[in-house]
Amino acid sequence: MKKLSICINTSRNELNHIKLLFKSLETNLSTLEHEIIVFIDSDNEGTFEWLLTQKSIFPNLKILKNTLPIPYGYQRNINEMFLQASNEIVSYIQSDMVICKNYDLEVLKHLEPNMILCSTRVEPPLHPSSGEKHTMDFGLDPNHFNLDKFNEYAESIKQEKITKYFFAPFTLYKNVWNDIGGHDTVFRRSREDSDVLTRLVLNNTNIIQVWNALVYHFTCTSSRGKNWFDQNNDEAQRRAELQKMADHIEMNRFFRKWGKFNHSVDKINNYNISAKITGDNYQIFKAVEPFFRTIEVDNILKENFLTDYESSHDIANVLFYLSKDDWDKYSYMFNQEHLESKFVTNVNDDIIIEFDLSNINQNNFQDFIIQLQDIVSTIEEPGEYEYDIFKIKVNKIDNVADSKIVITNPTIKEQDMYQIY
Repeated sequence: MKKLSICINTSRNELNHIKLLFKSLETNLSTLEHEIIVFIDSDNEGTFEWLLTQKSIFPNLKILKNTLPIPYGYQRNINEMFLQASNEIVSYIQSDMVICKNYDLEVLKHLEPNMILCSTRVEPPLHPSSGEKHTMDFGLDPNHFNLDKFNEYAESIKQEKITKYFFAPFTLYKNVWNDIGGHDTVFRRSREDSDVLTRLVLNNTNIIQVWNALVYHFTCTSSRGKNWFDQNNDEAQRRAELQKMADHIEMNRFFRKWGKFNHSVDKINNYNISAKITGDNYQIFKAVEPFFRTIEVDNILKENFLTDYESSHDIANVLFYLSKDDWDKYSYMFNQEHLESKFVTNVNDDIIIEFDLSNINQNNFQDFIIQLQDIVSTIEEPGEYEYDIFKIKVNKIDNVADSKIVITNPTIKEQDMYQIY
């Protein structure tokens, strides 16, 4: 049997989740010879010291410990774990998950080169039911989780079924990940999964979901905190609200990169579309801005936007417990949007859209701006067109999506590198 490198990232307040996950690894893996890699991004509960005690159980346990006052973030630390993996197959599992019996055998049964194999989640009823998961309540507290009952349930629902969907946990040959550069660190709090899926599909990777490799997922522990669902916990609810705001910021970053939202196993098109905008409605301008590569607009709107954008990392920094000085010192570790260059005096691009902000309403925003990439894909030749209030000048029809498959993240300075134990 091929050996896996099982990669797990963890941060503050997650020690009890890690203990439960390791109990399931010890109980349910068919062999303990797999490599286990844990990236400790932050630690306030003695997770590192506890993991050291597990080296006697897991002979190939590797601990990556961040020693900086800021977290790398799960986008970056997943990339780093895959780079450090000794085996050619890597399997990513979140710290708030519990694996089923013979999890390793189940994923290896179906895995092929140039494939990402996603396991199936069992989740408590905190979210609406959906077709890509099972909903069953085994509790919200890892300290009271009954592993035997979960194992029994998981065995009873295993199916030799394959569908197509992408989410963690997933398993793949690590070259598939490294070939596209892994996660893009421009996304700090969400949407990195949709971005990497889009690039993997464009790179002709086969994405499948199997229904015999199961995990229990406590849900949202890493992003929102372990008590995010507690309506009576003021701090948990404050962080949940901040995460919603961060999600909006990350979605706009996704729109800037791809022009539309995508979390699909189908390939998408992406065109260079810019805008010549008149009018002075700043709130409307903020809504339409992410959908255009460059923009010709009134200088006052431009300056107001760039001033507001300076604070776009503030919410993520609060959620990551970063001070302004921390961010100023370590922001070099993350890809950045450089939006100053987005604003031009004379717009010139493959496709140019001209409109007045005062004419934008909910209907034409939904029907045109959000659908713009798909609308352009139906145009067969260059020319000038009109759609509702919009003038469209098509100079060239060139799908540039493939140019965005491979990303490069900044190199970490030697003094800022994590320690390996």
